[in-house]
Amino acid sequence: MKRKLVDYLRCPSCVGKIALASVARAEAAEVIEGELVCVSCKRAFLITRGIPRFAAPENLAPDKAATAENFGWQWQHFTHSDELYADQFLGWIGPVRPEFFREKVVLEGGCGKGRHTLLAAGWGAREVIGVDLSSAVETAFAATRHLENAHIVQADIYQLPFARVFDYAFSVGVLHHLPDPRSGFRSLASKVKEGGSLSAWVYGAENNEWITRGVNPLREKFSSRIDRRALLHLSKLPAALLYLATKLVYGPLNRSQTGSSLAKHLFYNDYLSAISSFGWREQHTIVFDHLVAPTSHYVRRDEFEEWWLDVEAKDVVIGWHNKNSWRGFGRIEQPALAGDSIKPGVERSGTPGAETR
Repeated sequence: MKRKLVDYLRCPSCVGKIALASVARAEAAEVIEGELVCVSCKRAFLITRGIPRFAAPENLAPDKAATAENFGWQWQHFTHSDELYADQFLGWIGPVRPEFFREKVVLEGGCGKGRHTLLAAGWGAREVIGVDLSSAVETAFAATRHLENAHIVQADIYQLPFARVFDYAFSVGVLHHLPDPRSGFRSLASKVKEGGSLSAWVYGAENNEWITRGVNPLREKFSSRIDRRALLHLSKLPAALLYLATKLVYGPLNRSQTGSSLAKHLFYNDYLSAISSFGWREQHTIVFDHLVAPTSHYVRRDEFEEWWLDVEAKDVVIGWHNKNSWRGFGRIEQPALAGDSIKPGVERSGTPGAETR
């Protein structure tokens, strides 16, 4: 933990200021082992292996603990990087572009192995703090500790240990795995300062009935419950089918001027075309990710719009991404006027069947 991180921390119990109480081991400006304490309620929090720990998965409710355990294992196994991550990330947080990050204090709700933390830091964020509940923080810390403007914290997204100081917060691929995605979204928004911005990307209910009816029962009753190493090997079969389909059919057809007109009629074309450039390792990760999650919610557009109304966001842009998911971007202001809603002029294309990227 870099010592300057303390300036952004607050007690998740009483919102009191956090102080560095002791340092057992340090490497230059990095505290490797030590203790933090709330100056108000005196609650203590450990720093272990360079990461401040505000939550312990073993003390959580069973559903949250299972999700943290499975994803923690996943991101400690799939530690690879890919040059395509930047374009993929920008697709999820559109209309945000790399220059938007410059000199901003950024919060990532659910950092996994830290791939987006790295990108945000590299795009010039003044500070970027990645938060995750799972043991994936170990991988994220190892990937980002060399960067002066990157920080990793282990915490529950429902009880974020931060002051309301962030210029921008984002969460991609995380909220829909929470027991209550809407509450997680509200918690993340609560840490964005007045005039700051928020992005979120979630699975869409529209066009995903084949998953909710076919894949979800298999995942809930079997794949998320078995030994993860066994699932790692079992998932190679559907991953191989996906890999062959994207490399032999979807990718070539969509890159061809004559084939693209045919490709648009193929099953799930927008998404499978989007991932066709990824190699085996990443496509295997995608399949494993869908099978390992104990909880997955698929969110309707009207429900997603209500999330933004909950936090009284302004200038909200909601887009239909790859015809299977929703991305949103909005500005947070407090206090908000009664009756605020998604304003005229907001992006209203993005109904199922219309790509807005």
